[in-house]
Amino acid sequence: MRSLTQLVHLLSIGLVLPLSTSSYRVSVIPTRRSTRRMVNLAGRTALRASTTRLSPSTHAVGERPPDPASLVDSVDRAVATLTDWFDNKSSILCLTGAGISTESGVPDYRGSSGSYHRGHKPMVHDQFMNFESQRRRYWGRAMVGWRDFAAADPNSGHLALSDLERMGRIGVSFVDREEYYHPDDAMDFATSSGFREETIITQNVDGLHQKAGSRFVTNLHGINDRLRCMECGAMSCRHDFHNKLDEMNKNWLQDALNDIDDSGSGEEKLRPDGDAFIEREDYSGFIVPNCSKCGSGFVKPHVVFFGDSVPKHRVDRCFAAVD
Repeated sequence: MRSLTQLVHLLSIGLVLPLSTSSYRVSVIPTRRSTRRMVNLAGRTALRASTTRLSPSTHAVGERPPDPASLVDSVDRAVATLTDWFDNKSSILCLTGAGISTESGVPDYRGSSGSYHRGHKPMVHDQFMNFESQRRRYWGRAMVGWRDFAAADPNSGHLALSDLERMGRIGVSFVDREEYYHPDDAMDFATSSGFREETIITQNVDGLHQKAGSRFVTNLHGINDRLRCMECGAMSCRHDFHNKLDEMNKNWLQDALNDIDDSGSGEEKLRPDGDAFIEREDYSGFIVPNCSKCGSGFVKPHVVFFGDSVPKHRVDRCFAAVD
């Protein structure tokens, strides 16, 4: 088993950044109020996240944040800083963002090389819900990009957090309550021991913390490999849905892949939504299958798109973990 210093070393190579850099990777906070303080390796205390809700119109490119590597002068000093911070602390909760997954090939939005700086505009909740044309566009691009997104493997940062959880160096325990569960998950509360464990709250939808072996993770914005029908509420596997998309749109997919080959794009076409940029804008011939259960509803990735709200039960659970 790796030592604490070795695991911290894996986390410290540019991973712990102030929230103000927009694409933060890992912040670790003790949950005891008297000692609560976020830690980072750039010489500043991380800013608290704003409670102001942003509208989709606020997704301007803005100033490009610094390269994470430029914020840490010395890896050895960073390791020592975080190792010392861990001493004599318990009930440590980890918050992770897009930056921890970039080493796995998953792009971010606002990082120093994020997709915003290449002109990408993410899917907005109201657009997906209200316009069939936008759903066709999303699924057409997702058919090109999502397989690579789903095939990503955890990197050393994910694995280090998993090891720290197994060692008992990170994680909190708090009283479990029914309001921390979606109504569809009522049986999970019925079988609860009365206490809930939490080690990681992540903004990411890639599931890489779970792939790395972390058990007590809240996916604040949902998970991208599950779909929910917007009419009957049935959950389904995204892999199965993409198999249907591939079967129903073989010719369209081949033409789209040819467009990518002709443009010489490659990895730069991948987007954080799990889709890809392609040249074409005509999706009128693209076929999107309905829900396999009710046959009439359309499905949506089980994630919080921009402009949507995080479900209240999930927010309440995260607040309880931090308190």
